[in-house]
Amino acid sequence: MTESTTAGPTPPREGALDLYRSAAVLIVVIGHWLLSVMTYRDGSFGRDNPLVLMPFTQWITWFFQVVPVFFAVAGYASAASWQRLSADAGTAARQDWIRRRVARTLGPTGVYAGAIVIVMAVLMVSGISGSVLELGGWAVAMHLWFLAVYLMVVALTPLAVAAHRRWGLRVPLVLGVSLVLVDIVGIATDHPEIRMANYFFCWAAIYQLGIAFHDGRLSRCVLLGTAAIAALALPAMVTWGPYPTAMIGVPGDRVENSAPPSAALLALALVQIGVLFALVPVLNRALARGVWPRVLRVANQNVMALYLWHMLPVIIVTLVGYPTGLLPQPPLGSGAWWLARLEWEIVLAVVAAALLTLLHWQRRFVAAALPTVAVPAPQALTEATLYAGTAGCALALALLSAHGFAPGGHLPVLAAALFTGGALLVGVRPRTAAQSRSASGSPSGGGVA
Repeated sequence: MTESTTAGPTPPREGALDLYRSAAVLIVVIGHWLLSVMTYRDGSFGRDNPLVLMPFTQWITWFFQVVPVFFAVAGYASAASWQRLSADAGTAARQDWIRRRVARTLGPTGVYAGAIVIVMAVLMVSGISGSVLELGGWAVAMHLWFLAVYLMVVALTPLAVAAHRRWGLRVPLVLGVSLVLVDIVGIATDHPEIRMANYFFCWAAIYQLGIAFHDGRLSRCVLLGTAAIAALALPAMVTWGPYPTAMIGVPGDRVENSAPPSAALLALALVQIGVLFALVPVLNRALARGVWPRVLRVANQNVMALYLWHMLPVIIVTLVGYPTGLLPQPPLGSGAWWLARLEWEIVLAVVAAALLTLLHWQRRFVAAALPTVAVPAPQALTEATLYAGTAGCALALALLSAHGFAPGGHLPVLAAALFTGGALLVGVRPRTAAQSRSASGSPSGGGVA
């Protein structure tokens, strides 16, 4: 990409949105830790699900299901970055924009997935039980669905921005209506698999709201009015409608709110986005002073590492704390159990802080973007490989999230092959005319003083 593909200086960062991005990930991490009730009984590891055994805890998920906030902020950030491309930026520049955004996600994700696969292989050779490996492999993979969906919406950003410029708020409205219609058909018929389409409709609608907010289409009145309507609709949907209380999956529920996303989850998202985005101007002024800019900068530099690696401390602490008796296992739901949950969170936070320190020390490797290589290929071909590779990586992450890193006690060969092949396709970029002239020794390449 040449210098002419950027337009004007980078606009000032939105402190409130930086806060929302990092806080959303932190809240999700805390929620995952809280619900990771690992057990050790009669020499065997297991897992309790408090959402099943203590149904009243399902209401807590309303406060920990904040992934929609992250996707709305991602839509805003993508729109801001896309806007910096000049109006006359060519196909190569736009293709390069998508490749860079995808590569920034695939690089750290590939390091994480590769490290976990190596650990699983070593444990298998060591003779660890397949059931134990399957449980641990699921625990360190279940959160990767988020990245699969994120890759999808980022790759479609050019279409999303173009649709917004032409139709404005009608785009998220149509996506939301489509989600509701799919829910009606999927829940009312014996074909619930139709609802898988809502992975697109729900997260694309939320991403589109972030794009609309960047363009100034979402005024404070619109945000708060939408939030109020959604806040009234949501309790009715889970009380008299077909939707469960929990905003994450609960075994045994005929309908889930998150896998795939439901109209109830979209309503919760509208409440969160409406209230939080209405507060952005006030928070921006408060966060522009003092130590806040530095704190937010450090937090956002480490948020990807925290999300990727946050379940590894669960495995480490479980293996060390429970067999040795260092961590108590009081009766589920008792006062002592809730105190043990607090102790669990604190211990995990300490281990995670140590892990993040180590990762930061090696950030050149663990946080690097996926490397790319220029090849003498037509732009149309490399664009096709970019989208095919992104789709392959997204599918691989979805498979890992669903089946773990040790499905049936074996290595995830199919998912690993899909991710590796997809990453290779994403890493292929077209060689520009300037690069070709430089390679052939032309003075325009800067080789003659």
